[in-house]
Amino acid sequence: MKSKTLLLLLGALAIGVIAYYFNSDPIQQSADANTHLIPDLVDNLNSVSKFAVTESGGVLLSEVSKSENGWVVDNRDGYQANIAAVRLMLTGLADAKLAEAKTSNPDNYSKLGVEDVSHIKAQGVLFTLEGLDGVNDIIFGNNGSSGKNTQYVRRKDGQQSWLINKKLNIKRAVTDWLQKDILDIPPERIKSVQIQHPDSEIVNIANDGEEEYEYTLDASIPEDMSLSESEIYQVANALSSLQLRDVATFSTLNTESIVPVVTIFKTFDGLTITTKAYTLEIDKYFTVEVEFSAADVDLNIVNNENQTESTSDSALKSDPKAAAELAEKSKQRLNGWAYLFPNITQDALTKKLDNFFIPKEAG
Repeated sequence: MKSKTLLLLLGALAIGVIAYYFNSDPIQQSADANTHLIPDLVDNLNSVSKFAVTESGGVLLSEVSKSENGWVVDNRDGYQANIAAVRLMLTGLADAKLAEAKTSNPDNYSKLGVEDVSHIKAQGVLFTLEGLDGVNDIIFGNNGSSGKNTQYVRRKDGQQSWLINKKLNIKRAVTDWLQKDILDIPPERIKSVQIQHPDSEIVNIANDGEEEYEYTLDASIPEDMSLSESEIYQVANALSSLQLRDVATFSTLNTESIVPVVTIFKTFDGLTITTKAYTLEIDKYFTVEVEFSAADVDLNIVNNENQTESTSDSALKSDPKAAAELAEKSKQRLNGWAYLFPNITQDALTKKLDNFFIPKEAG
């Protein structure tokens, strides 16, 4: 009986030793340490054709691919990607190296955040890279020790987890991969704004060009109210550093029965920018159209001989050639898309007359 028990114990020990070396080979770990996380990427950055980010439950967050027109976000219908973000991520991946072998026990993966993302409570994200030889499916988990620029990773089909020498913090939100810049037209270029509401109310704001930031509202001010200059300026400033929050193909939105709020900006140098706001449940999506007309150029501004001695802001008013080029490029980039803007921009583009008045202070 004792011999049988001893044999069983020895057998169990042997299995444990074999499992240990199978799952955690110190020689292999030593050989792999200080090698690149994706060895072929350093010399083949231009070969990358696509990458995807998947989170817990196997939910695809974003898919970005290289097209004839550059990098695009596939799960936003091929909208232009943020090239700087793509480049930063790829170069970071190329530089990343394996620093230290960690657990190869699946029971401990969750401690590092590198459990399989098919699990509903998985903490990390699966990053899939296409275009290189072999499979590059890597789970990015928790950051390393506090104060250190490190992160835990594991290849999807591998048992060994690793600490790498960088925090890559792969972007999870699809909107983080979008090119967010839409237009950048500062308020000093705005000659007039008209907001047309479905109920026939019209808001008119204008600048006669004599003072850069002097805008007037075409409306009678109620006796118990004062005009809010800041509300007027918010409208004039709406196209400055204009960025999207999200984007959709306009034809995919159910807008047939919606009468939009139409906002028309005219600039001193001949641009007409028209936005149309469609309220869909809780969100407002906007289309943006940019046109140039030489007939709309304000010659009083363009022919001002003192313009070259004026401020750089004023000089921006008088460049019809640049305005025409901007209109052409904007057509190619913006037509067919509907944008979700930050709340402050949505508000500026759809203001009603009442929004421009505030109660007079007592006394």
